[in-house]
Amino acid sequence: MLSTYRVYRYEHLESPAVTAGQGAVLIGAQNGLFPDMGYTVPGEMGGLWAGEKKVCDGFFFAIDDVPLLLADACEAQPTVTAFHYRMQKEQMHVVRRQFIPDGVSGCVIELTVENLRDTPRMAEISFTVRTDILTVAAAHGEGGLELGRDVGEYDEATQAFYARDSRNPWHAVWGADAKSRVLQADLPESVYGFGNTQGKGINGRLFYRLRVGAHAQATMRLFVAGGYASRSMAEDALAGLREHAQEMIGRKQARIDAMMTCSAAALPDEMLSRCWNWAKIYGDWLTRTLPHGGCALCADLPEHPSLYGEGWAQAMGALLPLGGARRVQEMMRTLVRISEEAQLAPGRLARCVSLSGGVTQAGGAKESAQFVALVHRTLLWSGDAAFAGEMLPVTGLCVNYLRRATRDFRDVRQDIREEVCQALAGQAYILRMTGADDRACLAALARIPAPQSVQTLAADVSLEEAALWHGERDHVEQMLGCLSLMARSGLPGLPGALRGPDAAQGVLLASGAAAGLVWPMTEHLFGLEPDAGAKVIRFAPHTPIGWDGWALEHLLIGDACFDVRSERVSPSQARYTITTEAAGWRVNVTENGLERTLPLDGELSLIMGD
Repeated sequence: MLSTYRVYRYEHLESPAVTAGQGAVLIGAQNGLFPDMGYTVPGEMGGLWAGEKKVCDGFFFAIDDVPLLLADACEAQPTVTAFHYRMQKEQMHVVRRQFIPDGVSGCVIELTVENLRDTPRMAEISFTVRTDILTVAAAHGEGGLELGRDVGEYDEATQAFYARDSRNPWHAVWGADAKSRVLQADLPESVYGFGNTQGKGINGRLFYRLRVGAHAQATMRLFVAGGYASRSMAEDALAGLREHAQEMIGRKQARIDAMMTCSAAALPDEMLSRCWNWAKIYGDWLTRTLPHGGCALCADLPEHPSLYGEGWAQAMGALLPLGGARRVQEMMRTLVRISEEAQLAPGRLARCVSLSGGVTQAGGAKESAQFVALVHRTLLWSGDAAFAGEMLPVTGLCVNYLRRATRDFRDVRQDIREEVCQALAGQAYILRMTGADDRACLAALARIPAPQSVQTLAADVSLEEAALWHGERDHVEQMLGCLSLMARSGLPGLPGALRGPDAAQGVLLASGAAAGLVWPMTEHLFGLEPDAGAKVIRFAPHTPIGWDGWALEHLLIGDACFDVRSERVSPSQARYTITTEAAGWRVNVTENGLERTLPLDGELSLIMGD
């Protein structure tokens, strides 16, 4: 894995830190603490969340009666967040690592103690969890729900603490690995050395001893999990973590390593490289598995714990050039199933979905049009004819719904004209791919007046819109200027994170933010517009002034893998090379106004102007 995926932070450690997985997310600060944060439920959006249920405000450690208050450094990786503590007076160095295994409603914490003494020592570890079991709906008093105070107890038989909300069947559990025996357990009124966060939680503290040799290290593993409907389910979850945590962590690491090799960009601009490559990570952090199967993108973290949301089509589409075509297909299948189960009108799809899989807001004509366009774009990258056939009945219903909503496409509102045109063009492609007649779609598309081209940019246009406008006109340096400004808008300590122009207060990550960077770079820097079904790539790359070249490795299009490279050969020209082991692919290029199609037989090298 590239070294740029391991980032150390030494300043502004009060900034947020996120550790995420498909079943849970842990949100705190880069100094290792868990301050009250967030706005949707004021001060309650941090901590450990398992689906739509919050489990705890955080967890806290003391070693030899010294609280681990403020970390000296924060280490961010795709699968791990680590906090380093220099305990010079005590002659120890402590590292706290936290993971969220795939499919687990909880987290794994590894505490490593390094003994800097010349003699062995027995370190006493206190591990305190501050519960705050709630849902956003219950905190707002919605649906007749009401939060109770948490209650908890230590169980000697399982060597673990259990807690639940006194008014609701929501359970949490925490403990250590099987080899670590509890010396003592208690329920202190406040967290030693830290005080209490707000809320109705309790503090459950466990004491352990860890033997550490002279100038040696020792590690113990601890677990926090929750969101379970019963105590027995919590017990089973803890037992599973104790027995299989190492395997879970290994599987997730292997999966993330494989994901990171896809569409790996190496650019002279380190900030843009980081934004591109970490977009894959953030897409994975925001992906959630649903209780009844399927997966979807969480709208944002941590403020609005819901799936899909505003701009879900753009958010999902941005995963396609990053190697995520199969995942996008699964997300669309999930959306269709959820919409059908909610008995929405034919051709209408959900706009917002709860983390438990219930529709909280139905979409309208815009979402139906965007769905058809997204199916089309996904097919361009996947070439999956079976998926086209699977989606054709749904896209047909969407187009019929659009037809009814627009009086047979004669009364298309200005604000959805572009989406409707994209939907009709997309449906025509889907029909052709499945062997059906596309003439009716093309005729309807011809009836819609073409939007006027924007000749100049408005003063208040967003950076995303400006980047795309410049890219479409081959103003690659101006496009990169916009993208660089976007890259600098992220939060400290979340490497390469982008904040969209409409990011709400408190939002750390938004699923749709990456689209404004991914598509200009894909289509107007790397110059790639594939049609995987036809095995054709339209190739119109650029090498910005001042760049000696760039590389994009392991780009997945259909079933093929490509490497694309640029190497400057003169102030105005560069050599572009595409390589693949797949057979039968062609490349369309335009030079001096003339378009030609070239076979891609293993490798194709072209010298082209900027």
